[in-house]
Amino acid sequence: MILGDSTAQKLISNGLGVLKIQLEPTRVVQLPFIADLKGALINTENCNHDNYYPYTIHSGDHLFSRTFALDSLNVDITDYLGIRHFPVWIIEQRNLFIEGDRVVIQTTDHRLFAGKSKLLSSTSLILRNHEDVNCEVLDFSSIHFIGRFARGISM
Repeated sequence: MILGDSTAQKLISNGLGVLKIQLEPTRVVQLPFIADLKGALINTENCNHDNYYPYTIHSGDHLFSRTFALDSLNVDITDYLGIRHFPVWIIEQRNLFIEGDRVVIQTTDHRLFAGKSKLLSSTSLILRNHEDVNCEVLDFSSIHFIGRFARGISM
């Protein structure tokens, strides 16, 4: 039995009582699927549009332009967040970051890092782990790519 107009609710009898499930609207978008961050700075408009990743967006979620999915299965990364085990990372390319954002950074020598960002000075930032322990200092001059880690997808 479905109740309500905008917020559909289902009542399911499970033998022990009634289980109430709140259905929420979702939509699926096709994100460019990147296999390698080692190339030039990511420009999702120039990506191979034959290769997309279906990404589900829930009601109230916001999708930033230039967001992409990264095939992270064989990525060699210095991981302070514990994201290494996700085979797909959803990464948002942004111009502004908030302190404490979980970021993925590629340096000019192609090393990859993941950590919580904290501005150290106008020329450098600190990457922290989940306990907010300082782990790595990177100069902006050595950063080739920085993106916000939005979500890890398990398959």
